Amino acid sequence: MTEGELDRRYEALRRAVAAVLEAAAADARPEPPEHQPELDALEQALGGHGSRNAVAREILDPDRHLLSMRDYQGGVPGGAPYSFLAEARSIRRSMTADDVAEHPAGEWPDEWNPTLTELQAMIVATLLQELAARLAATGDPGGEELAAVARDLADEVLAPTFAGAQR
Repeated sequence: MTEGELDRRYEALRRAVAAVLEAAAADARPEPPEHQPELDALEQALGGHGSRNAVAREILDPDRHLLSMRDYQGGVPGGAPYSFLAEARSIRRSMTADDVAEHPAGEWPDEWNPTLTELQAMIVATLLQELAARLAATGDPGGEELAAVARDLADEVLAPTFAGAQR
């Protein structure tokens, strides 16, 4: 079996399993006859006889996609998975826009800026560093990019603290 054929079979299997799981989750009391088409697709994929597009849907992969957000602008019913890379780019754009914006003194955001104690800042930075480590462990380039954003934010939060001065 060629590597391409193996990849195709694995992808067909993943899509069929996703369909079965979605159908079972939607039904409070799943009964096999109601889910027979999905079960048949799974059986065909396991046997290597499934069609190339057994179930046409996006797979939500927690190693590459945010579980808390979906992209509703693409017209996909229920929203498309939102990748780590897209979120990292969105945060970077937002941070760049904030850096170049001129904020008059005494107006928002100056008077609304949250103030953190050193301990709170160190806790937030530690949580951001933990998030960065978990994102980097996914092995996805988008996860690594989002991890870099989290590390940058951790450094920014930690900079005005005693711990940041020690760096």
